[in-house]
Amino acid sequence: MSIDFDNQAGRENYLNEKLDNLLSGINATYGQVLLEELMIRLQRTITDFNEEVQSIMDDLKVSSERRSHLIHDLMEGKDLSSDKTDSDEPDESDVSSDDAPEMSEWEKRLEGK
Repeated sequence: MSIDFDNQAGRENYLNEKLDNLLSGINATYGQVLLEELMIRLQRTITDFNEEVQSIMDDLKVSSERRSHLIHDLMEGKDLSSDKTDSDEPDESDVSSDDAPEMSEWEKRLEGK
């Protein structure tokens, strides 16, 4: 038996054969209804998975492009401290006075490395 996983029809045929084997003991009354419901749920799960993976890949692409742009700017010697339009970090005015000592310590540790 040759199984073709390269196309959708081949994958569906494989799943149908396996599910038919599993459902053969349930009776002819419920077998087809259960198989149809299972196929609907499998298709929905696959569609949801593909959408989530596409969303993750899009986010990864945007992040990679941003990182590439920052590295390019650093290599050219541009001052990034004045370029805060693409940054997700809050401005100094957004940081409360309670967080200021923590940031100072963090900056000191960063300078030490």
